[in-house]
Amino acid sequence: MAAPMRVAARAISLYKDVTIVRSVSVLPSVSGKVLMTSQLNQPTSIQPCRHVSFINKLTADQLWKGVLAEGSGAMRGARGKRTKKRTKRDLNIGQIIGEGRDAYVWPGLNAPVMTAGVIHRIQKKDNDPEREQKLIEERDAWYKMKSKRLKRQRGWTGGTLGGTSLGSPDPIGDRKFEDFEARVLEVRNVFNMTANMGRKRSVRALVVVGNRKGAAGFAVGKAQDARTALKKAKNKAVNVLYYIERYNHHTIYHDIDVTFQNTRIKMRKQNRGYGLQCHRILQTCGRLIGLEDMYARVHGSKNPLSVVHCFFKGLTKEQETHQQLADRKGLHVVEFRQECSMRPIVVASPSDGRVREEPEPEDDIPDIKLDVKDVKKKEGLYKSPWEGIYRKEYRF
Repeated sequence: MAAPMRVAARAISLYKDVTIVRSVSVLPSVSGKVLMTSQLNQPTSIQPCRHVSFINKLTADQLWKGVLAEGSGAMRGARGKRTKKRTKRDLNIGQIIGEGRDAYVWPGLNAPVMTAGVIHRIQKKDNDPEREQKLIEERDAWYKMKSKRLKRQRGWTGGTLGGTSLGSPDPIGDRKFEDFEARVLEVRNVFNMTANMGRKRSVRALVVVGNRKGAAGFAVGKAQDARTALKKAKNKAVNVLYYIERYNHHTIYHDIDVTFQNTRIKMRKQNRGYGLQCHRILQTCGRLIGLEDMYARVHGSKNPLSVVHCFFKGLTKEQETHQQLADRKGLHVVEFRQECSMRPIVVASPSDGRVREEPEPEDDIPDIKLDVKDVKKKEGLYKSPWEGIYRKEYRF
């Protein structure tokens, strides 16, 4: 008869954090059946174990989030729509610190300590059954205003915000700016490399503000999102306004050639009805200033911020009125207009009444002539330099 074989089996206790190991003997019978006899008289060994894992520590929502999570590569390569981020609602909007649900008055926290020599005590406000409902309505109205999209009003072509209207700036105290209008010139993403955050992204917005009566300004706003950046730039531009003189409320006083960094702008005075024939940034700024007729051409860098800086520099520092020119030169300012049969018209005289008799030095005479190319374009004589040149085809 074959010797009995002994096999050790482990039984796990479900009632305590221990493992009980018992030895069980297995005896084969003659008929082929297996007989199991438990030897309870043998010593029992106890081994400590731990039955706590992340499965019974995390909540069900966290477990499902881990199972259904997508990697960044899958999100970039997927064709389906991405889920929108859920914004956390701030339940403290509209509430006063210290009041609570029962609306208590705490002197020094949400109320003055003393009024007219009388010291206030901690007390409860009058019962208002509609107080909680008013707080909920105020909170919903705030979030509805925050989620409201910008109303686009005939901006530039394309999907960008350039040229769109932002309405009037926010009031400052009792001063309201209902007669001003703000327009977007540029919205772009900028990045800054930091030691802790790495490549940090922010939005930069360039906005111009004007009342179409000569007062205008521009500013740059930066924030984490485009909406906040536009709001900051709009409210900042109202605090930096320039007053620009206009000739007969429709054009500039004289031709201007101004340079700012790598940008150069040539502005030409035009008659009424000509319109604004210039860069779209200059058109937007000119309309908010109140200019109706002007020809301008941008040379060099077309950076929107440099173009705006150069444009406002030319209108505020390089431009002078007829009266300022007469006082500086000590001469009469005479204008020749084609609709007046080119007869001289005195438009300004020195304020003190003294006219100098010395002639004007040749070095002080400004060069206000248009470029030869612009003159030919006006006369319809401009031709392309490639006109009349035929390309000879070579066949192999």
